[in-house]
Amino acid sequence: MPDKRTPYRFCSGDCFDRWAWGHIASGQAPLGRGQEWTLAGFVLRQDVASRAVTMYQNHIRQLKLQHAKRLIDAEQTEAAAQIYQELGMWKEAGDIRRRSRRQVVTQVQVDLNGLIDQLRKAGISTDFTCPACGGRIQISGSTSVARLHSCEFCGSAIQTADVTAFLLAVIGQR
Repeated sequence: MPDKRTPYRFCSGDCFDRWAWGHIASGQAPLGRGQEWTLAGFVLRQDVASRAVTMYQNHIRQLKLQHAKRLIDAEQTEAAAQIYQELGMWKEAGDIRRRSRRQVVTQVQVDLNGLIDQLRKAGISTDFTCPACGGRIQISGSTSVARLHSCEFCGSAIQTADVTAFLLAVIGQR
């Protein structure tokens, strides 16, 4: 076994890079002790030690970026954003967080005519309170949907979603 403290020469910087990359890619890291750096048990000169350390740091950064992308695919966006933030990629971390906060809107269509028909079949009559003026609008099985588009007292537009939610609650109580 060669003496690992004996300086070894490489034919070129590229040759050293290939040697160092082989060790770094296999999971070995340059280790520093005081002023001395080693890789795979070999003591490195200062000039090549800095190249090996930079190569290792870039490798770790790429591994973290790959991991963050996998986390995004798995919809673990906060964990991915934390990795981007750790890497100093503030904009990307914010973008991921903003994207994950966007709510998915599911459009539910309820037939208001069908709800009024259910009121008729159940023999229910109820009062909807106008959100604008507080006027009480009577709704029964004979009420037309067109009559529920605006308040008969103040003329304000009434949101169909509000009337629908109200009627669903009334019908659900029976």
